[in-house]
Parts: sequence; C-alpha cells; structure tokens
Amino acid sequence: MRPEISIVIPSYRPGGQLARLLVSLRSQTLRSPKEILVVDSSPEPPGRGLTERFPEVRFVHLPRRTLPGKARTVGVGLARGKTVFFIDTDCVADPDWLARLMAAIRAGHAMAGGSVLNGTPGSAVGTAEYLLEFNETNPGMPRREVRAVPSCSLAVERRIFREVGGFPDFMKGEDTIFCERVVQRGHTLLFVPEAKITHWNRTEMGRYLKNQVALGEGSMETRRRTARHGQFLLRFPMLVAFIPAYRSIAVAGRFLRSDRKLFAGFVLHYPLILLGLLAFTWGFIRGPHRSGLSSEKKS
Repeated sequence: MRPEISIVIPSYRPGGQLARLLVSLRSQTLRSPKEILVVDSSPEPPGRGLTERFPEVRFVHLPRRTLPGKARTVGVGLARGKTVFFIDTDCVADPDWLARLMAAIRAGHAMAGGSVLNGTPGSAVGTAEYLLEFNETNPGMPRREVRAVPSCSLAVERRIFREVGGFPDFMKGEDTIFCERVVQRGHTLLFVPEAKITHWNRTEMGRYLKNQVALGEGSMETRRRTARHGQFLLRFPMLVAFIPAYRSIAVAGRFLRSDRKLFAGFVLHYPLILLGLLAFTWGFIRGPHRSGLSSEKKS
C-alpha cells in the first residue's frame, strides 16, 4: 500500500538515540499508512543493528558525511508519501505528534510545526541551550501562523517541498530559509503547540558554545538570503554588538507571555545563557559556516 506520509530522519553517529526515536514513532496514534526513512552518513551504518528490530524502517546510507539539510532533501527524493515529516535523532515524539501535525495539513496549511520540550532538565548547560534555541516553540506559545519552525518537528506537503527546491546545504539556519521561501510563495505554516517532541540538548560546555557559534553563523546567512527581520544588521554591522541585549529582552518577554516557569529558568541560568549569546554574536560576525561538508559554493 502506498504510504500517505513519509518520515525522514537525517542521521550521523546517532548512538542509542536513534532506537529511542524509532520506538516513539512506532507508538504513534495516527494509523495512516506511513514509511520511515533514516538517511545516515556515519562511517558505520547504524541500520546494521536495527534492521531486525525495526523492519518497517528503510535505512539509506550515504558514502560521505552529509549535513542534515542535504540528508533531508535526499530522503524526500526517495519518499513516496504525499506529506513528509521531519524529526531528528536527538528527539522523541509524543504519541499524537503525527496526528496533530497531519490535522493541520489536512486543514489546508502547506506546513505545520510542533512544540519542543526540554529533554535535559537536570543539566544546567542543556537547559541553557534549550531556553536559547527553542524559546519560540516552547509548548506555552499560542497556536498561530508563523514564518519558521525548527526542522526537528516539521511537516510539509511533498509537492511544496519540491516547489522550493528543498533545504540549502549548510550547517545551521537551513530550516529557517526553507520555511521563509515557502511562506514567501504565499503558503501558510501553522505552529501547533499540542504536537510535542522532546529534544535532548548538548550538556557539555564546549559543544554548547560551538553550537551557539554555528547558530549565529546560520542567523546571519538567513538574513542574507531572505527578508527575515533583523536584515538591517547587514547594513549597519556596528549594531551587531547589541544582539546579546536584544535577544535577552526578546527571549525573556516570550517566556513571560507563555510560561512563567521557563522565565524563572531563564533568570536562573542567565550566566550560561549570556555566554551562549556572546558565542552566537561571534558566529553572526564571523559569517556562514564553511566546514568543507557543504556542497554549496563559498561566497
């Protein structure tokens, strides 16, 4: 039977996280015909130990390290479902995640994205990363049309994905650019807070700061390629120094409006958050990440 939906998972050295994710996808309440594609570029394919445990999953191994955006595009090229869902290996989906996002697609939205919960509440570093990276998609935010959501919880009609040409191939910000391109074509993206996933964040200081630098690089690149708010920073680079202050106020305001407990966590973890904001700002100044993994030409 041809699947109605396809779930595409980019993967690189996932360890035990992948099995945890696949268990959560097996437990989904939505019973529509579906397929799961894991597009992996690890040196050793993780599917070797998982194919018997998860016979319903199709494992695709790429010969060289591939960034998540390109891996997702490869997966969509192999997908057969009318609607494609994206989730990452460091996430776990609530049982009704698929059903909630699919309802939004069936209601006429070209894309739908869900909310993200903190999977590392016992780690100060992990919590700081969560509060910085997913404050706009915390479960307390209202259901509304938005311009972008993270690709770790995103559903899109396959025809729309092909219409815009898929994800750009660089380290961070590719999902924001993809969503912006879809919205700019007149399509709608609905944020569905009831469609929840849990994200396991980085808990080591070095990895946390490195990720914030990469996010800053991606943030600058999204403003080079789209009309996203903050584009004026490219014309007035001296204002980049105010990014930590601006983002501190913006993030705190979102938590005050959506979840007072998260606001309290923001205040408690602010020293770590400030370090992350400084790393993010350095990434914004430095520009696009060029690790040698991207297939895009350097600019």
